[in-house]
Amino acid sequence: MSQKTDVLISCHCGAAKQTVVLRPPEPQATPGPIDIDLCHCHACRHSSGLLCVSYAPIQTPRSLSGLRIYPSESAQSSSRTTLTRYFCDTCGCHVFQRKQTSPNKPVEAGDAEEELLLRNARHVYTADTKDGGLSPFINVDSVEELGELERHGHEEPHVSSSQTRDEEGKDVLQAHCYCKNVRFRISRPDASSRLPHSGFPDLMIPFKTSPREIITNPQNEKWWLCPHGDPNPTKYLAGTCACRSCRLTSGFEIQTWAFVPRTNIFFLPPNSPSSTSSASPASSDAIPLDFATLPPGILQSYQSSPGVLREFCPRCGATVFWHDRWRPDLIDVSLGLLDAPEGARAQRWLEWWYGRVSFEEDADNERFGEVASWARNLVGNLARGLKRWEDGKGEGS
Repeated sequence: MSQKTDVLISCHCGAAKQTVVLRPPEPQATPGPIDIDLCHCHACRHSSGLLCVSYAPIQTPRSLSGLRIYPSESAQSSSRTTLTRYFCDTCGCHVFQRKQTSPNKPVEAGDAEEELLLRNARHVYTADTKDGGLSPFINVDSVEELGELERHGHEEPHVSSSQTRDEEGKDVLQAHCYCKNVRFRISRPDASSRLPHSGFPDLMIPFKTSPREIITNPQNEKWWLCPHGDPNPTKYLAGTCACRSCRLTSGFEIQTWAFVPRTNIFFLPPNSPSSTSSASPASSDAIPLDFATLPPGILQSYQSSPGVLREFCPRCGATVFWHDRWRPDLIDVSLGLLDAPEGARAQRWLEWWYGRVSFEEDADNERFGEVASWARNLVGNLARGLKRWEDGKGEGS
């Protein structure tokens, strides 16, 4: 790595802003870039709300002020290590995580603003995803399934027990954060799914290079319903985002969203009878999503820009939703929360957009030196991988 080891980190609201000192991971004895793992395990996905996370090892930080702490214990009886996560009390950004067995804290790679030299070395715990998650789209040096004792203090590999139908026999997709304070389900598209009006997202039409008259969707296309143009859609559009706001409110480089009408999202309040069991929520328990009437304590909101709100779990910090005042009835759902039996990409429910990473050009926004190059490389790598998959060159395509 470079001789300069100090790095400036920050969350979106700035409460966690400080300088930390990078250190190579203990197994990495030789000089060179710091190896970064992209973790796809069940616990990281459901505690972040994203499909994969990345951490850079650092020395003990100067301050934990303004950070909320969430502990979780390993289910490994032979090595019960405790993992502690630290996320911003205001904007929800994941800033640090620490194993009790280690005096040092890793910092999320997405927070870094100054120079450092990082290398995306491995995908780990891809088996937890069943379908590879984002790993097929991002080239790294290796893909490894680490031993159980090397897990991030998480539980054993997750086996989905979510039922795929509600008590009325309707097809549903379950979703939850790691602590299960946030639990909801998504229903298939119906007549109400066509009611929202929305301009096109940057995922489909790049805002910086496209005329406004196209972005505003004057033909009122229901672009979030898939297959596109099908009179009886069965899926929702999903894609990736690399914008600065998503990065600094989550703490990680790559956000993944599905675009779902509010009328197709139903919450299971924590104090409902079904919330204490692993069964699918009963229709009598589930309530339609209404941010104004949702019981307190389930979601915490953060206004990332005027008129734009992001929700996260106030207990474990998982990113949950993005929505704004211009399209209040179409919600961005954070995909790491989904518990689809077929795999993390939930391809029975979602149609992925492979043509672009939303705000790809934003990957190095307000970043400098080596970290800007690293971020551009990672997001560019993802964009190329998505394109290869679309062109039929990806494995299993």
